[in-house]
Amino acid sequence: MNHKQHKTTGGSFTFRQFAVKQDQCAMKVTTVACVQGAWLPDVEPKAILDIGAGTGILSLMAAQKYTCPIDAVEIDLDAFGQMKANVKASPWPTQISIYHADIRDFAQRQCKKYDLIISNPPFYSNQLKSDNARSNCARHGTSLDHRQLVEVCHNLISEHGRISMLLPPSESARITELFGAVGIHLSDQLHIIDTPGRAPKTMVSIFAATQAPVQIHQLVIKEPSGAYTPEFSTLLRDYYLYL
Repeated sequence: MNHKQHKTTGGSFTFRQFAVKQDQCAMKVTTVACVQGAWLPDVEPKAILDIGAGTGILSLMAAQKYTCPIDAVEIDLDAFGQMKANVKASPWPTQISIYHADIRDFAQRQCKKYDLIISNPPFYSNQLKSDNARSNCARHGTSLDHRQLVEVCHNLISEHGRISMLLPPSESARITELFGAVGIHLSDQLHIIDTPGRAPKTMVSIFAATQAPVQIHQLVIKEPSGAYTPEFSTLLRDYYLYL
């Protein structure tokens, strides 16, 4: 079995229903981001917000799953331009509205609430930064720190809304604490593991405005042989080619 999504030259990934070009984006498409997009909650949102949309991968995966309008916000001009092209070439150019803006400014101008907020926020906020300013902005939170991100989500989430975030364990614990301080609670968490026996390097955390017992899940991406696990294949089969 071919266990890779189709990759073409020039850094373009072709999925079942859409393609993502990424050569102008500081942060590239990753397997764990695809897991986040495939593990969005089984709800029927009336409006979705994608914070720091980058290539648009999460918005495109959400558009394949849901029928409601999606607002995708990206601060980096090059990434915004690439997302614009990716959305325009997709089956959902009118479902996804794109904005070149700082999410804090966008939030101040926004009156509506969102039933689902998705974000792959900056990783490793307290670790060594690179010399690349765009990578720092995307990965280290130099543009938007976690406290500000939580404040934006708190202001824009609907009464029964959900928030999906992809973070490493150290950052997940911190952002869970910050959300708890404003009355938003962890409801589900997916521990993503590369191969059996390894500790999770990333987690998808689902937060909700209503409190309930936390459900912990686990996904192993690959077998020791390098083939995708049946669980991964089942989760991504609607998106990846050759599964």
